[in-house]
Amino acid sequence: MFVQNYCMEYHLLSDELLVKLIRVDDSGAFNEIYNRYWKTLFIAAQQKIASDEIVEEVLQNVFLKIWEKRATQEIENLGAYLYTATKYQIMDHYRAQFQSDKYQNLLLSQKESFEDATEQAVHLTEISGIFERVLSALPEKTSRIFHLSRLEFKSTKEIAQLMAIPERTVEYHITLSLKQLRKSLKDFLPSLFIALLLQV
Repeated sequence: MFVQNYCMEYHLLSDELLVKLIRVDDSGAFNEIYNRYWKTLFIAAQQKIASDEIVEEVLQNVFLKIWEKRATQEIENLGAYLYTATKYQIMDHYRAQFQSDKYQNLLLSQKESFEDATEQAVHLTEISGIFERVLSALPEKTSRIFHLSRLEFKSTKEIAQLMAIPERTVEYHITLSLKQLRKSLKDFLPSLFIALLLQV
């Protein structure tokens, strides 16, 4: 349940007090943190990312995570915490972009050889469809863990904490999904798909 004290002048409060207030679901304190740091963080992020739209997305994720974890996170210096969180969010953005570009380049480089190798060569658009169908056929838990690991780039430890399961269980489901994907696609594009899996 969110609360807000409309009689409180949040702009007069210290960072430390604002942090304490958001821990008890005070949305007014959160709004003040947002307004207090948004512009400064935006300018800092612009030095690393050219697109204002992406900068806004990065900062939205930063503040969203602060609100989602308000009851458990330990913040001693709010400004330093926000700058660090923004830095890591920018790194996550470039990591995801790098992976996306890497896959696209690999697919394009292999396209010609696949088309020459067999009359039934799989087109690039079909590869994506096959991949999605295989993932959707996996058990829900296995598919979820694979998505977190390979598409959201979360570590085994992070996934285990997120899903409240042992790390060994996470590793088991990742192995299971990779085996199934290799088995299902080996007749279509063995060398490419194995390369993709190893690059993840």
